[in-house]
Amino acid sequence: MSERRRISARRIGRAAASVCIAVLATTAGACSSEPLTVPTHTTPVVGCEHLDIEPCNTLEHDCQVSRLELAACLRRTEPGKLPTVTYMTEQQYADYINATYASVKPPVPNHFEIAMTWLGLAQLGSFDFIPMQAADVADWFGTYRWRQKELLLIDHGRPADDVASNVELVSSLIRALRDRDIDIGPWTTEVGVFDIDSNWGSDAMYFGESQLFAKRYQAALDGVKPERLDEMALFNQGIREDIAWIRAQPSSFVGTNARFARNFGARTAYLAWKKAGVDGVNALYDTKSVTHQLMANETEARPLPALTYHSLPRASDEWEYSPTMTAIGAWGLFLSLGSLGQNLDEESTWSLALKWSGERLFVHKGVAPNQSETALIWQLEMADEESAATLEEALQAYPMNPQVRRIGSFVTLAISSNRTPLDWAFVSE
Repeated sequence: MSERRRISARRIGRAAASVCIAVLATTAGACSSEPLTVPTHTTPVVGCEHLDIEPCNTLEHDCQVSRLELAACLRRTEPGKLPTVTYMTEQQYADYINATYASVKPPVPNHFEIAMTWLGLAQLGSFDFIPMQAADVADWFGTYRWRQKELLLIDHGRPADDVASNVELVSSLIRALRDRDIDIGPWTTEVGVFDIDSNWGSDAMYFGESQLFAKRYQAALDGVKPERLDEMALFNQGIREDIAWIRAQPSSFVGTNARFARNFGARTAYLAWKKAGVDGVNALYDTKSVTHQLMANETEARPLPALTYHSLPRASDEWEYSPTMTAIGAWGLFLSLGSLGQNLDEESTWSLALKWSGERLFVHKGVAPNQSETALIWQLEMADEESAATLEEALQAYPMNPQVRRIGSFVTLAISSNRTPLDWAFVSE
C-alpha cells in the first residue's frame, strides 16, 4: 500500500488517477473550474438525514469537518477530530514525489521484472520510476496518508467545491476513520506483507470500504432513491471496466495497482455489509485477504478454499540459495493466462483462475560470474486434476522454452534466462 506504488500506477495513464473519470465521478462537469451548480435533485443519505450533504469547498476547514461527520455517519461511528490537513500545489507535490523516489534505483538487471515479463505481466522498464510533472496531478484531488496520519489535498488554485471533490473527500476520510480504528500500519504488517497477492487483497479491503460508502454519498447527490440503488450491479459494472482497462495496459501488474482495489473491494465490503452491517465490514479486517476471494464473490460472499502449499525447491549451485519468494494469486494467474494462454477465451481463463488453490513463486538470480541470469519457479496447486491438466497445457505454450510438470493437481513451471534445465525446481510433495 505504498505511495510510490500508487504514484507509479497513476503514471501509466493520467486518466486512471483523475477524479473526472473515476467511477465515483459520474456527475457531468465534476472537474470544471466553473462555480459549482449545486444539485437540485439530491436525496438524503439513509441514516444520515440530519446532515447537510450538499457539496461545499473541500479546501475549507468547515467543509472538511462536515464531510468527516458524514463519513462517520456512513460507517456508524463517531467522527472524532479531523486529521491533520496538509496542502500542496501541483508543483509542490510533483517535487515531493521526485525528491522522495528519484534516487531509488531498481537493481540491474531487475530479476523480478524479468520474471514478470515471462508471465506476460510486465515489460522491461515497467517498474522504473518516471519523474513526475505537475500536469500529472492536474486533476488529482488528494488522499489520506496513513503513514503520516494526515489528509493531503492538492490546491489547484481554484475552489474544490465540485461533486467529485466532495465524494473523494468523504472516501479519504472513511479511510482515515478506519486507520483510527485499527491503525493501518500494523494491520498491513499482519495481513498484507506476505506476498503480492495479499498486498493486493489488503488494498482492496482498505480502498473498497471507502468506495462502498462514498458510492452511497454519490448516489444521494445524484438523486438516486435508496430502494433503486443496485450496488451489486454498480460494482460489477465497475469491475468489468477495470478488468478491460488493466488488461489493455503495457503492464497489467502495474495496472492492477491503479484499478484493482476499489471495485473488487467494494463488492466484497457490500456483501459483508448486507450480511452483518458494519460488524460484517469490520470483520473483513480480521484475516488475510487474497485476490481469489475478491474474484469469487460475484453474487455472494464465499469462503477462501483450503490452500495447499508444497515443499520449497532447493536450488543447484548455479543459483543463489535465497530467492525472492512471493505469490501473485488467482488474479495474477488470470492476467498471465489472459496474456499468454493459448486457446483460452476470457471466460475460460477466469474459470480456470478460480480453480487456484495455493501458490508459491520464486525468482532466483545466478551466482558469480553469472549474476545476470534469472530463474523463475512457479508452483501452483489447483482445485482438481482436470483444471491442473488444463493449466499444464496452457503453461507449456509460454515463451522461453518453459519446463512444466504436473503431479495430480500440482503444477510447476520453471524458466531460466540461459535456458538451462532446472530439474531441481520440481518437488514431489
